[in-house]
Amino acid sequence: MLNNETLAMSQEPVIKKVGSFSYDCNNPISSGAFGEVFRGHDENNPGNDVAIKVIPISKLMINKRTFDMLMREIIILEKIKGEHVVQLKDFKKTANNLYIIMEYCEGRDLEYHIRTKKVIPEKEAAFIIKQIAKAFVDIAKLNIKDEEGNNYAVMHRDIKPANILFRKGKIKVADFGFAKLIEEQEKEDKLNHTLLGTPAYMSPQILNNEKYSYKCDIWSTGIVFYKMLFGTLPWKGVSYKDLYMKIKSEPLMFPKPISKETQDLIEKMLSFEEENRLSWVEVYNHIALNKDPWAALWSKYDLITY
Repeated sequence: MLNNETLAMSQEPVIKKVGSFSYDCNNPISSGAFGEVFRGHDENNPGNDVAIKVIPISKLMINKRTFDMLMREIIILEKIKGEHVVQLKDFKKTANNLYIIMEYCEGRDLEYHIRTKKVIPEKEAAFIIKQIAKAFVDIAKLNIKDEEGNNYAVMHRDIKPANILFRKGKIKVADFGFAKLIEEQEKEDKLNHTLLGTPAYMSPQILNNEKYSYKCDIWSTGIVFYKMLFGTLPWKGVSYKDLYMKIKSEPLMFPKPISKETQDLIEKMLSFEEENRLSWVEVYNHIALNKDPWAALWSKYDLITY
């Protein structure tokens, strides 16, 4: 069977325009169940390529849940900005398709780099976690409000390596399709939310269908940290219940030596009870992400060469 790359090479380019954006509709860079993503160009800003997600409206009408997720992602991306969040450039609708135009991330995703490198060196892994934490610290500073003036916090709910992208050496958090806006005064509260996410990265509260708070994202990021360092997951299960029971009963183990600071951070990010889990600010300020000589790395994005 031909893959996308082979298929694209076998066909002549067919350039399609949507507003000021253009792309070769015979050359997708990725494909999913509901659409394809293309590398595009903006006539108004020739120096910066974009990623254009093309979603046939006919497919969205079949699945209301997917349509709702897409609309939620667009609404949230319109509200959030920051150097470590994939930026929404534009959103367009035609009779046949929806087009979501995003920042183009040429460095691929973290899942690809873990798969090809097997493990990520500790200082680079810490650098990546630092930027993920900063994405959410910065989002909190945006003072997102609803029409009535209430402040809202953003809960991502699907942090995993595939949703961590690289753009010009910087980390970009992507895919807010499962995200939810919660009132700022309720972000620490454990509320009834929908069971969403990727099981291996879900917090135990979500796995067990309990109430949970924004700290579900801290857990997921802790699992990402662990996966980068060791190339494996701290717990594995064949079902939600099995995974939950293993997390609850099996102690967190470290397959090889790491610094005591990094071990402390991971243990606190993966605290079983949310009350004992760190906040985003505490993760960002933890010594494991700020110790010398690593601190000098934070301002030198070119050292991450993905």
